[in-house]
Amino acid sequence: MEMVEAREAELKGRFLARLPGATALDAELGTRLHSMLLQAARAHPAFAVSAEDMVDAIAAGVASEDDLDRALAALHVEDLWLAQACAAGHDAALAAFGDRFDNVIMAALRRLSLPTSLIDDVLQDVRTKLLLPTDRPPKIASYSGRAQLAAWVTTVATREALDRLRKESSHQGPTDDERLLAVVDRSDGPELDLFRRTYQADFKAAFEAALATLDTRARNVLRHCFVDGMTTAEIGAAYGVHKTTAFRWVDSARETLAKRTRQAFVDRVRLPPDELDSVLRLVRCQLELSLPRVLDG
Repeated sequence: MEMVEAREAELKGRFLARLPGATALDAELGTRLHSMLLQAARAHPAFAVSAEDMVDAIAAGVASEDDLDRALAALHVEDLWLAQACAAGHDAALAAFGDRFDNVIMAALRRLSLPTSLIDDVLQDVRTKLLLPTDRPPKIASYSGRAQLAAWVTTVATREALDRLRKESSHQGPTDDERLLAVVDRSDGPELDLFRRTYQADFKAAFEAALATLDTRARNVLRHCFVDGMTTAEIGAAYGVHKTTAFRWVDSARETLAKRTRQAFVDRVRLPPDELDSVLRLVRCQLELSLPRVLDG
């Protein structure tokens, strides 16, 4: 009993340190915070969140409310627990997020009448924005718990989709496919220079044709890896899978793209047999010297 009371006192002290104006709350604040944390933990037994992080998040979630008693009662503490676990990068939490909210995001995107080809792209963009840290914490860390997490995620997805549509319609700057092709073009050496001068248009057309045959996930993981510079660990987090699985996806997509590019090039150029082997070696070099990076996550 004494241990519980001491813990409740610690929780109350941390909350009041974050929100000094909350002193008007009843004397049972520590008990109430402890109860909220137990409720959230029971809802998500597969992953833990530190009590300190949760109390900080709760204090931030009610900081702007006049009626703190009512604000605490209205807080979606179970959703807040999941959001904090995702922000901390817990694999089980990231997987739970995908199981629970991928369909929510997809439904929001379909309501916008997005092209089918764009929906999967935007879904992964939303997951990346929400769950992956860059130079700042992932956006999921900013979830306050005041609204249901499903509604908050829907808002984020809708804004991301509208931003994507505005960018698509502006036609400013290179597309992701064009930037991926630019990665492939960065190779040195006299033979490759000659190859580019002679076959650049055919190689570009073959590459684009091969890229168009890849499924959405393969195109996305290549874009994340070679355009966005993401590691396989980060890609795995975006998709809710282990980094080893993400490695296999990237490696398979790269190999499929290389094979299909070579075949499309052969179909276009139709070189005599005595020249074909040497030119195909240059095609392979053009691809393989540029693409095999950022794969060890």
